[in-house]
Amino acid sequence: MRLTALLLGILCFYGVCVFSAPLEVRKLKGIVGERVSFPAAVKTFGYLIKDRENIAKIDNFLKHYNTSKSPKDRVQWNSSTGFFSIADLKMEDSGEYRVQSNDGKKVETIYQLSVYNPVSTPQVSSRNKMKPTCSVLCSVENGREVTLSWQREGKTLSHTSSPDLNTPLSLPLEIEEYSSTYSCVAANPASNKTVTVRPEEHCFGPVSTPQVSSRNKMKPTCSVLCSVENGREVTLSWQREGETLSNTSSPDLNTPLSLPLEIEEYSSTYSCVAANPASEERSFFSISELCGEEDTHPASSIPLIAGIGAAVLLIITVLGTVIYLERKKTTGSGGDSADVYTNANYRHRQKQKATACSVTEVTYSLYKTLSYNPSDSRLQHYS
Repeated sequence: MRLTALLLGILCFYGVCVFSAPLEVRKLKGIVGERVSFPAAVKTFGYLIKDRENIAKIDNFLKHYNTSKSPKDRVQWNSSTGFFSIADLKMEDSGEYRVQSNDGKKVETIYQLSVYNPVSTPQVSSRNKMKPTCSVLCSVENGREVTLSWQREGKTLSHTSSPDLNTPLSLPLEIEEYSSTYSCVAANPASNKTVTVRPEEHCFGPVSTPQVSSRNKMKPTCSVLCSVENGREVTLSWQREGETLSNTSSPDLNTPLSLPLEIEEYSSTYSCVAANPASEERSFFSISELCGEEDTHPASSIPLIAGIGAAVLLIITVLGTVIYLERKKTTGSGGDSADVYTNANYRHRQKQKATACSVTEVTYSLYKTLSYNPSDSRLQHYS
């Protein structure tokens, strides 16, 4: 401790000596390049003393400066407040200062001024953005009495400092709550700098665009599959006109996410959405392209099929009637010879075969014209 703070002053008045208590030393902190004021008023007469050397004097509002101790343009006195101040602080301005006021009564105030360099702004970087646990690193240039700390909502989580002023300070942090805001604070007794860290900016990369493909285009129910590259807190969901139908996520970041969907409303718009707390990608698809199954039995062909069936039935009926009449006619002529009957019967059978073939060809040609599926079991027995 300084001698002035330890020694008792002895005041003697009319031969009686009285001991006075030591004066309180008030601490002041300043930053290089800025201004500091000594809040002890000197109105008409007084001094500003540094290390027992007068550097400024006020005498009936006139200012006198000791330029050998301090440049005149840096030590100032405010006539309104009566305060001395030093502008454009330098590191060598640190020390003990006394303000003496003799405005009717002698008053002395002692200040201990410490000047610091302004602390640097800390820098925050991501350490493992793509791993399951997000970790960030805060670094700052070291200096006298500089500390570096992590804070979350005003609570200090960790801090560090080092006497080695040539080595920057670094402090890692593992993000535990992605919905919280973190702060990295670099400070010395005279200044501090804070950097706000939002997990979505340091812990999440941009999400990939989801891909949509068809799963069973030819089945009665159309099903599609949406897939996307997985990542930290990535979710995959199906939406229909803003409504979420299903969603999925997985802690296994090495396996892509996949989510199937069965199309229920062909007139609606569906979208597949991949998202994390920092970004979102959305894919729309055409139902006609992925689910455009061609109807092999359209409803409009039913009347045509019925017409074909009726026509075939009519032809068979007529043909049967003709064959019956011909056979009856042939059988009724008993006076003919056996050879004549045999030849007539042979020709009759050949005519029946020719007629049946013609009917079959006509039916098949009509069927081909209407583009009906030959594998349909309803007409196979006509082939």
